[in-house]
Amino acid sequence: MPRSDFWSGLVVAGFGLLAMLWMIPNYAGTNPFARMPPGLVPSIGAWLLVVCGGIVAAKGLAQMLRERISPLTADLHWGAVAWAAWPFAYVAVAIWFMSFIKITWFGAFLIGGMLILLGERRWWMILGCSVVPVVLLYILSVYLMRVGVV
Repeated sequence: MPRSDFWSGLVVAGFGLLAMLWMIPNYAGTNPFARMPPGLVPSIGAWLLVVCGGIVAAKGLAQMLRERISPLTADLHWGAVAWAAWPFAYVAVAIWFMSFIKITWFGAFLIGGMLILLGERRWWMILGCSVVPVVLLYILSVYLMRVGVV
């Protein structure tokens, strides 16, 4: 576990740095009439990613040094790698599919399908966890933010 803690912490911290240094400055935009700048909340989230990822990576590194474990290994279990990669492929295909259809029409099926593939079998849990976020997103964007793009 220390090796996986180390690398996952580095990836999370790296994603936070990428967000702070490239994504937020280039895509957050500006709004001179807003009391709160559009990049403030994403910046706070990026800082949280950097700090939490750094803590997890430091803990993993300390355990690896204590147990004299190398951070790199050539002994990979490719079946485990493939099993860990399928959710990313599922989401990538869903993102491609959503480029043709609105998220409110497809979001509940996306979340429900992922829950079923992950092993959830209680119908009320699948229904609640898949429909409620999509309905709340719709209410937030259409009625509270007046965006209406979902």
